[in-house]
Amino acid sequence: MFNSTEINFLDVKLSWTDYILFGTLLSMSVLIGGWFGLVRKQTTTTEYNFGGKTMNYFPVHLSGIALVGVPAEIYQYGTHYLATIVSVILTGLVTVYICLPVFYHLQQPSVFGYLQLRFSRSTRLIYSFFYIITLFIYVPIVIYVPALGLAQVTKISIHVIAPGGLKAVVWTDTLQFTIVVVSIVAIFAIGVKTVGGFAEIFRVTDQGGRLIFLDLNPSPFVRNSFFATTLGMTLHFFAVMSVNQGAIQKLLSVPTEKNAAIATLIMSIMEIFMKILFVFIGLIIYTRYRNCDPVSTKIVDRSDQIFPFFVMEVTGHIPGLAGLFLTGLGSAALSTMSTNLNVISGIVYEDFIEPWIPDNAAKDANGTKIMKLLVVIAGFISIGLVFVVDGLGTVFQISISLRSVIDGPMVGIFFLGLMVPWVKTRGALIGTFVSFVFMLWYVGSSEYYKLKFKTFSDTLPISVEQCPYPLNNTVIHSSPSQNEIEENSIPLIYQISFLYYTAIGFIVMCVVAISASFILKETDIDNVNPEHFTPFVKRNEWRI
Repeated sequence: MFNSTEINFLDVKLSWTDYILFGTLLSMSVLIGGWFGLVRKQTTTTEYNFGGKTMNYFPVHLSGIALVGVPAEIYQYGTHYLATIVSVILTGLVTVYICLPVFYHLQQPSVFGYLQLRFSRSTRLIYSFFYIITLFIYVPIVIYVPALGLAQVTKISIHVIAPGGLKAVVWTDTLQFTIVVVSIVAIFAIGVKTVGGFAEIFRVTDQGGRLIFLDLNPSPFVRNSFFATTLGMTLHFFAVMSVNQGAIQKLLSVPTEKNAAIATLIMSIMEIFMKILFVFIGLIIYTRYRNCDPVSTKIVDRSDQIFPFFVMEVTGHIPGLAGLFLTGLGSAALSTMSTNLNVISGIVYEDFIEPWIPDNAAKDANGTKIMKLLVVIAGFISIGLVFVVDGLGTVFQISISLRSVIDGPMVGIFFLGLMVPWVKTRGALIGTFVSFVFMLWYVGSSEYYKLKFKTFSDTLPISVEQCPYPLNNTVIHSSPSQNEIEENSIPLIYQISFLYYTAIGFIVMCVVAISASFILKETDIDNVNPEHFTPFVKRNEWRI
């Protein structure tokens, strides 16, 4: 058990060993960006976007591993999150068998180019704009917890990726992923030993009610359940993997579709491995602090800081390990930021700038320069927005809630495009408008009521009875009567779990678009291009 005299992670001073680790990582990142940007320059937009189609499948999907918020989620709410393993498996299958065959065959620089082929240019531009807004919401949230204290590091990353294009992003991501894995595995091993081994972890977390593997509560008003997690996170993962510009862009950068499928398999396996690892870390943290919660006692300001605090408190005496961990956190932020800034530059150029540039011999070379400049501009905007995130709640919940406004319609439009031949342009646009407006109203209203009445889902009970200083309460949790009063002040419709938000947007999109297509009598599929549909649809030649 820690005590109040031990170091708060916010005040830790890194040793010279830690600074050497920081410097080494940054130097290697600069060398990677410089190599691909200065020595092996990308002179065309295709090479900048697709890495010249010469990249092997191994590094492409060893980047972008989610790190923020999962240990804190497990610490407060239990192991519901393990159900996302089902979501990862389903998402991988959908990517390989439904999305990848179409996208790889078409070889569009932007995944939204598919929407232009399938529907119209206006559909493409609308969703390109939506996606850019999503990234400007998502990137600062992801950066906030692991990298707020490393703002200068993230600024450097802008200049690292701007020269190098996709190759620098992927290979830098691979380096950063290696740093993350090494640091997290080391912390995991030390954490297990510190709390007394696996048997003690399972005993304590079982007594504390954290081991929840199959909660089949069907109520949509329960924050966490097996159904909420699998349904909600599956559609969320569809949005961030199966039809995500960054993920698909990397898949298209490998030489063959088979290699892209292997890359998807590798990514899925690594996702499952990391999710299990982070769940265990959350259980280790609970075992460590079960009798003196750092969040309730205000030793840390917010639950998202519980993992870094644990690292500093448990491993601070080991030279270099805290620095390696902080480097890993910064690397996770750099990985997400670098990938998405490269994506933003590609979408803005491809969809909104290139059509206005005259065709000449210098167009491609000038386009590459413009994309590099766009990376820098988007990077500074993202860094500026990091400081807006501070009061928005837990990173895990707010990222899913805000993204759902666009993720629901986004998953819907690609599902309809790939799987439902009788939905045409007008039906798709009507569905988009209704779904987006509905989700903007619904999510905005839900968050408004939560902030107005300060209602938050009850965490599982956490004790402070063995803290080394006196406190008024021995167990910190919300008062049921007060929570009931606050919840009764909110209309029932706004009490649905945030995990269902993306599913709601998806359902509204599909129902409205399909209904509008029938009402407008645009269900004739004789003139549709079969190459725009997934192999399953083409084989069965769907008809009305």
